[in-house]
Amino acid sequence: KTIQEADCYLIVSPEYNHITPPALASVMGHFGGSLYKCKPSAILTYSPGPWGGMRAAMSIQLMCHELGCLPVSKLCGLPNAAELLAEDGTPIDPSHRMLKQLPGMLTQLEWMAVAMKRQREESGTF
Repeated sequence: KTIQEADCYLIVSPEYNHITPPALASVMGHFGGSLYKCKPSAILTYSPGPWGGMRAAMSIQLMCHELGCLPVSKLCGLPNAAELLAEDGTPIDPSHRMLKQLPGMLTQLEWMAVAMKRQREESGTF
C-alpha cells in the first residue's frame, strides 16, 4: 500500500561488487510495474570507493525505466561514504562538494512528482 500510494520514489542504495544489491532488485521486482507506473524516481548511491556507486546507479536506472518509475536526470553518488557520513547517516561536512548534488536532484524529483501526479489525476495511467 505504501508503494502504491507514493507519488515518487527516492532510491538510496549501496554498491556491492559493482552491481545493485540483489535484495533491492528483488524487492522492487517483487511488486511489479503496476505499482510504480507513471511516477518519478531519483537515485542516490554510495560506496566505500571512489565512484560513489555509479555502476549500481546505472543498473537501478534501467530497472526503474522497466518498472515505469522514470528516473530524473540528476544522480547523486557519494564516494568514500565513510568519510562523508557519520554512523547515523548525517553528513560529517555538510558543505562537501559531493553533497551539493542533492538539492538539484530533489528539486527535479519534486517537480516531476507534482507534474506526473497532476497528469495521472487528469488522464489516468496508460
